[in-house]
Amino acid sequence: MKNSVAASVMILTLTACSGTQLGVGVGTGFPSVGVGAGLSFPVGQNTRPDDESYAQTLTREIYARISDTGQYAGKLCTIRIATDAEGTVTDVMRLEGDPRWCDRVMAAATQLYRVPAPPAAMVDRLQQGLVIDLIPR
Repeated sequence: MKNSVAASVMILTLTACSGTQLGVGVGTGFPSVGVGAGLSFPVGQNTRPDDESYAQTLTREIYARISDTGQYAGKLCTIRIATDAEGTVTDVMRLEGDPRWCDRVMAAATQLYRVPAPPAAMVDRLQQGLVIDLIPR
C-alpha cells in the first residue's frame, strides 16, 4: 500500500510539473471502479464535492452500456468527457490505458448522447472535459 501511495504521489507530481492533467487521487468508492480510480480537471481548477458525485454518475452511465467487465478486472482506461449545461455529451476522448478495455469503454461512452445535467458549478469546467479513470473489479 505504501508503494502504491508513493507511486501515486510521484505520478501526480510529475503530471503537475508537465502542465497536463492533475488527478485528485481519490477512489470513487462504488462498485465497478477500482482503487486508484479518480477524476481530474485541467491544472489550476479546484475540485468540489459535487465533482466526485457527477463523475460517479457518468461512470455508471458508461458501465450500464458494457455487458461484461470481468475479463478486464484491474485494467485502466482514462477518458476525457465533455458535456454542455443540459447534459448533452459534446466530446469523448481516450487518453490512455489498456487497448482492449479502452475499446470497450469508448464504444460505450460514444453511445452517450445525453447524461444527467451537471451541477451548475461544473458547467464551465465540463466544457473543457472531465477526466475519468475506469478500472473494473
